[in-house]
Amino acid sequence: MERAAGLRPDKSWSRRFSRIFSRDKDSPGDAEVPREVSLSLEDRARQGVASQHGRAGAYLLAVASGKGGTGKSFLATNLGVALCSRGRRVTLVDCDFGMANDHLLMGVNPARSIQHFFAGSEDLADVVTRTPYGPDLLPGGSGISRLGDLTEVELLQFAQGLSSIADDSDIMLMDSAAGISPQSILTLLSAEHVLVVTNPEIAALTDAYALIKCLSSHPGHPRISIVVNRVASDGQGWATFQKLSDVARRFSHCEIHYLGAISEEPAVTHQRLNQPPLVISHPTCQASRAIQGIRDRLDLLVGSVESRSAPAQQAIEQRFKEILGHHHLRH
Repeated sequence: MERAAGLRPDKSWSRRFSRIFSRDKDSPGDAEVPREVSLSLEDRARQGVASQHGRAGAYLLAVASGKGGTGKSFLATNLGVALCSRGRRVTLVDCDFGMANDHLLMGVNPARSIQHFFAGSEDLADVVTRTPYGPDLLPGGSGISRLGDLTEVELLQFAQGLSSIADDSDIMLMDSAAGISPQSILTLLSAEHVLVVTNPEIAALTDAYALIKCLSSHPGHPRISIVVNRVASDGQGWATFQKLSDVARRFSHCEIHYLGAISEEPAVTHQRLNQPPLVISHPTCQASRAIQGIRDRLDLLVGSVESRSAPAQQAIEQRFKEILGHHHLRH
């Protein structure tokens, strides 16, 4: 795949940012969202669900990370379940097309995957799988390298496929592939809100900034919020966010927003396959409460999902076309 211009960040800033990220910040507790963040979400809620693209309908929310191993899929699956518990109709889309694992975390063994859609043997609606925990799942492929290198035509086919199922969902929750490949970035740019998951370690923060830099370099980029996973103490999430926010503001002129932190605790560490998502198996543990808090802050942003000013399918397909029109991949 040809690399789209502007999608690969330069490496000259990595050592400098390591020094910046290592500086300490004042750390208020993570239990309360900072007032300025809370107010901005409330203001958006009062404005309704109209997105920056001027429409309402199936809300495209993407969960992303700069590197693997941050807990991105853990958050995406648990957040999907938590949103369903509030009455949202959620379709979880595993956008790691070649290395998918959301089906394992959701306790299903689907007979069909996104591979069958791209092979032309199934419509996307026929690939969608029910899960026992609330969200529907659009499963990605596993161990199929070609799916990580889709053409522009195939991505447009994917957008059209999403259009066919958009009106059956209030929220389409895209669990994107980790990193900054052109395919991943282009998919994220089609979302309305990107939730970046990172850890307090300097390497994870540097990779998170690389992702933020790629996204923020494009006019009209989605709103970007941060969740800090695997924090060890009260206040570490906010301190980590402050370091990342300062770098994003200084070097990319990008404002990012804090949605909360998830603690490292035994209930998460000991989670195994074939177990329900954490918000179901351990609903009162600290990590589950943190995920529920993140859901509640997102509710302020998403607003009333019943209000639809335009058919959802028109908006999803149009966004993909606009993004792909600016960044040509191979045909």
